Amino acid sequence: MPTTYEPAEVPAWPAYAFVVTDDGRVTVSGPLLPASEHPDRASAIDAVAAAAAGLGRPVRAQATEPDGAVWLLVISPDGAVGELAGGGQRGKAPKKRAPARAAGSPAPAAPSTAPGADAGAGAGTVPTPRPAQTPAPEPAPAPAPTPVPEPAPAPEPAPAPAADPSPAPTPAPAAGPPVTPGSLADAVTHLNAHAAAGRVDHALTLAARLDDQTANALGLSHPDALRIREARARITSMAGDVSGAVRLYRDIAERWHYQGADEQAEAVADCAHALWLEIPDLETAIQAGVAVVRMRNQIPGESGSAFTAVVEHQARLEAARDAAARAERAMTSH
Repeated sequence: MPTTYEPAEVPAWPAYAFVVTDDGRVTVSGPLLPASEHPDRASAIDAVAAAAAGLGRPVRAQATEPDGAVWLLVISPDGAVGELAGGGQRGKAPKKRAPARAAGSPAPAAPSTAPGADAGAGAGTVPTPRPAQTPAPEPAPAPAPTPVPEPAPAPEPAPAPAADPSPAPTPAPAAGPPVTPGSLADAVTHLNAHAAAGRVDHALTLAARLDDQTANALGLSHPDALRIREARARITSMAGDVSGAVRLYRDIAERWHYQGADEQAEAVADCAHALWLEIPDLETAIQAGVAVVRMRNQIPGESGSAFTAVVEHQARLEAARDAAARAERAMTSH
């Protein structure tokens, strides 16, 4: 499911325009990149994602389909495509079909008006339409409607009672509790209690479920949703999935950053950074390091020191991997 962004989460500048043609090509225009035509949507999105990466945050885009439908999108630096809240299909302009029909309609209209207009000149033609009107008796088949059985469908109101199940929305409010700040705080307390009692797997299952419910109800980047996801990241780490926890923390930190919440973004980024340094497996650490470097590129720490540190550590990890690979090749060659 695509991420939905509130307008306040994504600055109005820069904004890009996608125009999709009937053959699938896409023309892209907007700030920070030259207007260009792309063979497909994927390459057009990549071009805007590169501009977003230069800014270190998502950007807005408006896509116009061949049928005139307009979509308001959000393109992230990693190429992920989200939607701007309220930015669904805004309208269509079926320009070509309307004129085509209009062009066809005059032809049939001409015969009918000609008799009326030239009533004197074309008296011979007038009788011709009259026989045509003799089909008017065809309404006599209207007795067909006399099968009053059609009123029998009137019982179709009976399905209306089926609408009574609409009270089903009443249970929907039951989903309300997880959305109130108080209930969310209670839920986090329960999660922590389960984890502290050693029921980490159970706590992790509950945390994932609560994270999904809150994100669906409030939006992925809502502050309360981010706090729930942070609890999930902490429990994920306790369950032994340090790499998964790093990815969760990275996502949370970047979402705080996009909202301009620098203090929260830095605190969560520090958690991701510290956990990453604890990953013992070389290949796993390198893979997680890609996400951490990206995060620190946007949240570099004081004077950029954190960004410098992660780049250097990632380079050491990659050098160690390469050295191990060379040693293994040397061993197998003997």
